[in-house]
Amino acid sequence: MSVEVILYAKTATKTGLVRFLKDNSFRKAKHFIEEMNTPEMLGFMWFGVEDYESSTGVEATVYRATIEEKEKYKCADWVLHTRTRSSGSYEDKARQNDIIRKARQQFGGTFYNDWYGTNRYTNLSDYEKFSPLEKGVSIIASNSLEKLSHIKDCLNGYENELSKTLSNVQPDIVRSFLVTKDPSIVLYNALMPFLVSVLEYFYGQCFANFIKYDETAKALLIEEKVKIGVADVVSIFQKENSLEQIITQSYNFQNIDSINKAYKKYISVDVLSILSKKKKVNGKVFRVLTKVQEILDARHRFVHELDINYALTKKMYLGYVLAIENTIKLTVEAFKTKGLTIDMDYHK
Repeated sequence: MSVEVILYAKTATKTGLVRFLKDNSFRKAKHFIEEMNTPEMLGFMWFGVEDYESSTGVEATVYRATIEEKEKYKCADWVLHTRTRSSGSYEDKARQNDIIRKARQQFGGTFYNDWYGTNRYTNLSDYEKFSPLEKGVSIIASNSLEKLSHIKDCLNGYENELSKTLSNVQPDIVRSFLVTKDPSIVLYNALMPFLVSVLEYFYGQCFANFIKYDETAKALLIEEKVKIGVADVVSIFQKENSLEQIITQSYNFQNIDSINKAYKKYISVDVLSILSKKKKVNGKVFRVLTKVQEILDARHRFVHELDINYALTKKMYLGYVLAIENTIKLTVEAFKTKGLTIDMDYHK
């Protein structure tokens, strides 16, 4: 679903509308339907990147008015159509309102909002406004969970004929030998680093956002004594890097103790305590922390020693996926106790 607002201007020309959009930071963009990329229909896009301003952006199209539109609205030959997705951020909706308001002031005419009616701007109070920290953590958490969902979808539909044949070999002693030839087991072992990557991404990027936007964390960052090389200083000035990312890189987010040290110091969140809670995995109750440590250890052995756990099954691997999901959800709940509003479906 989306919010579409169309300005039927009185005096607009194609050139005038195009110049207007470019002057207001809209960039030329191709429509995903190739047939709509014509001289009679020009697409543009605005997307705010600072402080997670946009989640979907604002689309704009300059197109030639139909005969019916010209008769109904007494408008010029060219029309300005804007669109934000219903999942767009508060700032996206505000930007859509602003561009229509400015266009109407410059070109006159009337506009129609398909949710609110004729000459009615979008009611921004209908949309929740998140802080940059809340948006950042929401995007990181939802992206992490989405990637875990993708790997589950792949494995749930995965079958290998050779693996199936080997699992039915008799007697057991022969099967236990042939299991070393099972390609599926190698696959599940090879996917353990993926889980660690999700863990590292989630904790590392959430940490970077806290020390950038949280006032308490920022105050601690100011007191931090960190030696920064000339190359890092140059990269900061050129906006290729940031102080927050440099501090983040000084911690190992593939190590639970290092994660806990960073989070306790800057965010007052005890990750070890959070993950000590018990959850049900594959019908058995385990401490989440225990499962996470198993994943980290397995990844280390696989990456550095090419050690294969031949007892690892699809069911076991999906249990590890669930453990990482629980890790993210438990940590997000801890963030919420600090007064943050986190939407783990924010980017959808």
